[in-house]
Amino acid sequence: MLQVGHQLRRPEKFFQLIRQTSTKRNWLKPDGIETDLRIYNCVAKRNVPFILNNQYFVTWYTCGPTVYDSCHLGHASCYVKLDILQRILRHHFNLNIVSAMNITDIDDKIIAKSENLGKDWREVARFYEAEFWADLKKLNVLEPNVKARVTDHIPKIINYIERILKKRLAYIGDDNSVYMDVKSVKNYGKLQNISLDDQDEGEQLEKGFKKSPMDFALWKSRKTGPTFPSPWGNGRPAWHIECSTLADMIFGDNVHIHAGGIDLRFPHHENEECQSCVYHDNKQWVNYWLHTGHLSMKGESQKMSNSLKNTITVKDMLEKYTGDDFRMACALSNYRSAMEYSDELMVMAKSNLNKFKGFRTDCLAYLSGKKTAVGLDDSAIFENLKFAQSHIDSSIRDDFNTARSIATLMDQISSISRCINAQPGSEVQTASSLDAVAAVSNYVSFILQSFGFAFVTAKEHEVNNTTEQFDLNALLEDILNTRKSIREKAVADKNDHLFKICDDLRKCLLQNGIDIRDHSKGSSWSFTKRTIEQEK
Repeated sequence: MLQVGHQLRRPEKFFQLIRQTSTKRNWLKPDGIETDLRIYNCVAKRNVPFILNNQYFVTWYTCGPTVYDSCHLGHASCYVKLDILQRILRHHFNLNIVSAMNITDIDDKIIAKSENLGKDWREVARFYEAEFWADLKKLNVLEPNVKARVTDHIPKIINYIERILKKRLAYIGDDNSVYMDVKSVKNYGKLQNISLDDQDEGEQLEKGFKKSPMDFALWKSRKTGPTFPSPWGNGRPAWHIECSTLADMIFGDNVHIHAGGIDLRFPHHENEECQSCVYHDNKQWVNYWLHTGHLSMKGESQKMSNSLKNTITVKDMLEKYTGDDFRMACALSNYRSAMEYSDELMVMAKSNLNKFKGFRTDCLAYLSGKKTAVGLDDSAIFENLKFAQSHIDSSIRDDFNTARSIATLMDQISSISRCINAQPGSEVQTASSLDAVAAVSNYVSFILQSFGFAFVTAKEHEVNNTTEQFDLNALLEDILNTRKSIREKAVADKNDHLFKICDDLRKCLLQNGIDIRDHSKGSSWSFTKRTIEQEK
């Protein structure tokens, strides 16, 4: 579904050209407010300070999907990991993240899919775009503030290309396509060292029309299929120019954070940086590039990809696991690291998640007086909480180390849960540690919420849209059948106490908006509005 870059094979001549420019890479430290957060920078090749060049908001652009197929877990892992990072910046650092994402809704793969299905390419693109947003919602990934479809902004893309042509840093090839003249750009090759065996197959096929195999397309001339008019003839925008134009339209000449999968670093992000610096006459267009690691199936060296037919769709995963389970699996991995998807990974993630859910339930029971505890020590709890807060804060400030943060939280909850669930024996029962337990519970919930786990904020009666969802109709039918058995027993035994239990159950359900009506052969239910009288 996502345009995830190309398999690369480059000749020695090309490699030498890249190697000559590689010494010119240099990350320019932005002006602004320096924070304690340090982020890995692929240009500097090290963690660098995160600097706010705008005190009011942080701009964030994410490369979006090419909508020709269903979203698979390789895509999902990228967007879930980036969602975790955005939420951390919002919740932990209290930053106003203004986010944007493109939707590539015209592409050779979309056209090929439309021809195979016998449908209009626009219909295919809209269908998979809608499915993409629906999948992200199921994974509790926040939608960007701005969504930009490529086909809605073709004139802007053409104007963008024209400006680069006027600077004489791009040219019209023999095929009437427009190419960037890479050798004339001083700082090409910032983001990634290029290896000897890297060569873009698509560019290699087009090299007969280009001055150099390094040059990449800005506009691709096309005579057949869906095309758009331009000063150079009918065609379609090339891939890299889409993001540069749309990001410029939204954020202007500087983007604070630009994110995507590691496979986008070269050539996509490299070429974006190149053409954007040329367009804006600046030396650094993006301050921080964030790249997530690949997802592969366990035991496979290659990443999950539609072309390799080794994918699992989000829909298929959610039939067995929840969105929170998958988020936990992502949080247990550094966002830059590769992940191996397997049932073992998901079972471990689910186990960790269930421990946090169990801790939350234990705390609620203890704080409401439904459970007692043995061996709780306020001073020890507060001392451990102080350590956890410091350790997690330093972990998050160290390039978003979520795995270390989760491990610290696990240490926090284990001893408290053990004390709450201990059976009173010879040990003295704790008199009251309500404040200490509540403080830990609040902190654990805050961190998990800042990582985007849905269960933390979900109300107990809300229906989860994953495999853990329950059937409300079936639940109420079971309640009514149980109530019916109690009523039958009450009639047979002439037991007023059992009649009262049935009436109390009916009133309880009514207070929660469910009206029970008894009939000669059973009972029925319906939703109703709660009233002041019902509260009395």
